[in-house]
Amino acid sequence: PVNFGFLNAIMLAGLAALVLPIIVHLISKRRFDVVDWGAMQFLELGRRMRRRVRLQDLLLMALRMALLGLLALGMARPWASGGFLQAFSPNDPRDIAIVIDGSYSMNWEGLGVTPRSSAIQRAHEILDACRPGDTVTLIDAREQPERVAGTPTSDLTFVRRALDTLPPATGTSDLAAAAADAVQTLAFTTNAKRHVIVLTDGQALPWLPANSSAWTNCDDLRRQLPIPLQMFAIDVTDGAVEADGNVFVDPLLLSRELAVPDFPVRIRTTLRQSGPEPIERKAWLELNGQRLDETTQTVTVPPHGRAPVEFEHRFAAAGSYVATVAVDQDDLPSDDRSPAALLVDQGLPVLLIDGDPQLDPVQSETFFLKAAFSPADNQAPWVIAETISGTGWSETDLQGRAVVFLCNVPRLDARQRAALKQFVTAGGGLVIAPGDRVDPANYGQSIAEGLLPYALTQQKHEGDFTLSPILFDPESLEAGWLSRFRTSTGTDLAQTRFATWWGLEAPERPADAAPPEAGQAPGAGDDATGISSARVEAQLKTIDPVIVSGTLGRGAVVMLAIPLDADWSTLPTRNDFVPFVHELVFALISGTHERNVSVGDALRLTLQAGESPREWTFIGPDGSRTPGRSPGIGRQEVELRAARFAGIYEAVFADDPERSEFFVAAADRRESDLSGLDPQLAQQLQQDHGLQFVSGTTDYQETTRTEPEPVELWRWLLLTALAMLVLETVMTRRLVLRGRLDLESDAAATSAQVVA
Repeated sequence: PVNFGFLNAIMLAGLAALVLPIIVHLISKRRFDVVDWGAMQFLELGRRMRRRVRLQDLLLMALRMALLGLLALGMARPWASGGFLQAFSPNDPRDIAIVIDGSYSMNWEGLGVTPRSSAIQRAHEILDACRPGDTVTLIDAREQPERVAGTPTSDLTFVRRALDTLPPATGTSDLAAAAADAVQTLAFTTNAKRHVIVLTDGQALPWLPANSSAWTNCDDLRRQLPIPLQMFAIDVTDGAVEADGNVFVDPLLLSRELAVPDFPVRIRTTLRQSGPEPIERKAWLELNGQRLDETTQTVTVPPHGRAPVEFEHRFAAAGSYVATVAVDQDDLPSDDRSPAALLVDQGLPVLLIDGDPQLDPVQSETFFLKAAFSPADNQAPWVIAETISGTGWSETDLQGRAVVFLCNVPRLDARQRAALKQFVTAGGGLVIAPGDRVDPANYGQSIAEGLLPYALTQQKHEGDFTLSPILFDPESLEAGWLSRFRTSTGTDLAQTRFATWWGLEAPERPADAAPPEAGQAPGAGDDATGISSARVEAQLKTIDPVIVSGTLGRGAVVMLAIPLDADWSTLPTRNDFVPFVHELVFALISGTHERNVSVGDALRLTLQAGESPREWTFIGPDGSRTPGRSPGIGRQEVELRAARFAGIYEAVFADDPERSEFFVAAADRRESDLSGLDPQLAQQLQQDHGLQFVSGTTDYQETTRTEPEPVELWRWLLLTALAMLVLETVMTRRLVLRGRLDLESDAAATSAQVVA
């Protein structure tokens, strides 16, 4: 059957031109006034002659209508699949989209030649088999597909250069999304034969997108094409990849991403393997590419299991670092290393706002905090704390601070609330430690403005409960920064006794608000202009919340139920008080520097005074260099819009090449599962999405020769129209000549009759 694409079918409106010959014929047959003249009777044509002229007129009109119809059909570009026309178009040009899997499983070295190299070689073989008129485009399949060669081109030399300069295989890939992008690329090409060829290593993971919308999108795009295309998949390893015996390192977990010199940082990860036998590996820690031999440890990974690995390191100097846990290399080296970026600062600037300043410093609200952060005998404190009065402070006092403590501050005016909200939204940390001077109604205004995660209700006292004494519930200390203070670790924070505390209550949610997520408080809001992800970090044995937190913009807020002096609890007298407040500060700012991101996220760096974004250059894992840009007016930052590849990024400053800042885009470790595509799933992909699995480029060429493919009919239609145009010219000329001869013959016969 003859088919028309949806868009090309619009060209069939040209068939309306078929009425033009009829209109011309009718106009030529218009009747005029007849004037009888005696001598005209001798010039009238014979009846037989009139019938022949009328028949010739009708045939000529039909021929002209057929000619216009063929032109309209040809412009609509109809096509037919298979049939005898296939034999007349064996070398029709093709539009080809080559998709190369860019995931790190393509770096497997078990065959001596990596699948990535084999895929590039197969792509060159496809280019070698191209004929004049063929066009080719190249797509690098990753988390998001990259159009390496842009639109389809007949410049095969350009495509070959693009193949030879492909970035290294990193991260994971979504072949369904890449196939959809390839189909979209071929949507506006001109050739009837259109092929998408996916070159991969036979791994199952990239064919299974987390969201099935990728395949839905691909199918929708194929249905919209004016001419159907064929999709092929080639396993460049011929199924030789072995899934067993691969050991890989999970993403790193840092106890903090921002530290200070000589502050311990714990680096945790897990070694995994999928083989049936236990595997022994040496694991070690690297800093900025330098191996620390003293950290080497031998780890045995059980069959189909995991083994934890932990390191602790104290950084001697401030700077930007990349910590990497590495193991002995195996056939898949890409997952034998796992990096994470962290920043070491000289000291964290903290502002303590004292709501009850006293002439005797010991009686002030911030005395214990100040002593914990800046002991007299410490010349290089981890936290640089400054104390100001709780009245009369303004937004200028917040500039340059990392964390602000509100220590029993009675009230906040509208200007101060706005300054605090702007400070936290920009990435700062805020701690509220209310005491006996706090006005709950005033703090309720902060709740309404989206600054605080919970509301203050009423004070509660130890004597109101039968339980005695009132202590922390150690099982509630599950947050990462609090986990070290659980009773099982031998600390004494859980032995803190509480005499008085504020009731903390989640604010009411609107009736039409969506339910909170798992672990989120019932009253937590999701509005980008207010607190979100509010949660209880710790509670008392009375089940009353004592520490709650929430996020606001890029910053975070922690709210306590007690002040940080010795009036209401024994917390300042605990041995764990100093590490507790330090962990609190580091927890508040750990997520504000965004040095460890996901692929596709932006990389941002705070500028120093007088610096321009253009003075910074980002160097990617593939060696590409991208000038920094400003993320927006009024923001003192430089950014790289998106991390395209998984791996280590470095930002370098133009005037100081030694000044570097590191970022890490994490790789999805599901890519380390080398399990091959199940035959049943491959058959389902073929049935549901038209994906044909072939063994190699030779099999692909043979399949395209033997299977029916679309053949465009416009050439044959236009040739027929040309032949009909010649026939129409001949018929018109013959009609004119024959008519003149017939008229002369009839006129002579009529004259002879008159003479007789």
